[in-house]
Amino acid sequence: MYRVLLAGLKHEVNSFSSGVADLDTFRRNVLFEGADVLGSGRGSGQEIDGVVAVARAEGVELIPVIDAYAGAAPPVADAAYEYIRDRVLAAARAEAGRLDGVMLCLHGAMATESLEDPEGDMAAAVRAIVGSRMPIAVSYDMHCHFTATKASAPDIIVGFHTHPHVDFYDTGVRAMRLLVKAMRGEAKPVVAYRKLPMMASAERHNTSLPPASEVMGRCLEMEQEAGVLAATYFPSQPWMDLSELGWATVVVADGDRALAQAKADELAQMCWQRREQYLVHKTPVRAAIEKALGGAGQPWVFTDSSDSVSGGGHGDGNFLLRELLATGYADTALLTLTDPEAATACFAAGVGGQVTMPLGGKLNPQFFQPVMVSGRVKTLTDGKFTRDLPPSPKNAGPTAVLQVGTIHIVVTSYPVQTIDTSAYHMAGLEPRQYKIVQVKSPGGFRAVYGPFAAGIFELDAPGPCDSELPRLPFKRIRRPLWPFDPDLPAPW
Repeated sequence: MYRVLLAGLKHEVNSFSSGVADLDTFRRNVLFEGADVLGSGRGSGQEIDGVVAVARAEGVELIPVIDAYAGAAPPVADAAYEYIRDRVLAAARAEAGRLDGVMLCLHGAMATESLEDPEGDMAAAVRAIVGSRMPIAVSYDMHCHFTATKASAPDIIVGFHTHPHVDFYDTGVRAMRLLVKAMRGEAKPVVAYRKLPMMASAERHNTSLPPASEVMGRCLEMEQEAGVLAATYFPSQPWMDLSELGWATVVVADGDRALAQAKADELAQMCWQRREQYLVHKTPVRAAIEKALGGAGQPWVFTDSSDSVSGGGHGDGNFLLRELLATGYADTALLTLTDPEAATACFAAGVGGQVTMPLGGKLNPQFFQPVMVSGRVKTLTDGKFTRDLPPSPKNAGPTAVLQVGTIHIVVTSYPVQTIDTSAYHMAGLEPRQYKIVQVKSPGGFRAVYGPFAAGIFELDAPGPCDSELPRLPFKRIRRPLWPFDPDLPAPW
């Protein structure tokens, strides 16, 4: 029986979001150790489920160490990362000589207070312990920030094939199957990559539509070609102020590095040729409100992606609320805002109580300012719920529904992602019943909201996840980098 060390670490950094993510951030999301790791994803369709399924089918014993997930957030505190990393390295040392492989389920867009590439750091440290001959497989989110360090340690690298992300399980299956082949000597995986000096916001990363569907479609074709084991492209999380920022294409071939490099270069050229198609052109907020009011049906989904919680924003952006109030909007609207002080005030007032207070705009003051509201507390909840995509326990903290005129605002104590309807359902609200529904997501919401939305408007609003990347205060990125340098003549 083969023995495989298993660990997971997921965090997506936003360099423009204030604060740090500490161990409590992980504990509010996912932080399992030892045998609990195998139960942390089982049955919910995540990567570890796929890894476990293949391991059982192939008679592989998994040695679970840790599974940690902090969502999208500011940089991780060094102490929190070290806590997780040190447990992985301690297990690798303890099992040295009794392992046949290593499986790491990572995100790829993590950063700490002092490290730009902690996942690469951890994989390299594991490699130093287990030696050069042991196969290491790594799975990454599609928005992985791929680096030279990330390419150096693993023999196998696979990434998501979908955005909105729905292939968590399949990614785990693909990675583990390749690891089993490598352990058995049925394949000799080698990795090649091409780094691209280009960036684009996440709104056009949808793999169901061009241009992303064309690039990902070619990845899938490549994986059916002789000698190719895995192919993907990584349109990096764009709100990371890191020195190696840029897209990457990665191909794993069976013993043929030249083939892997040729395929990675082909994918990179496809991305570069389509770069203008990835640009986002948004609608001014007031124009979107007018168009929704004049349009038939509901809900009209307003994407406040510049404050995307799934992109690392705090969810305290109140630009849409401010405009609704300023225009005297009288139809129904459903919004979310992160504001622990306001949530506390609502709990103090109780259900049915009236409150007048500043709302939102307190966590990211470089982008937002509070807006004064008066309203009635409709409901109160502890904020605990199960997210649908992917199924996982979440905790928004003490949460209130505040009714301001015809507008219902879900006021949470902690940021919550709205890529599905579960956060609204947690508060007892049904998005289909409102004329306007706000989601703080650039694209992940489309898998759930797309089928029933009367229309979708991408709002031109400020925030730490602004799609107009040159408007953000980048300091570390290496130039030239498109679109910061729009006349860049060639990708390499």
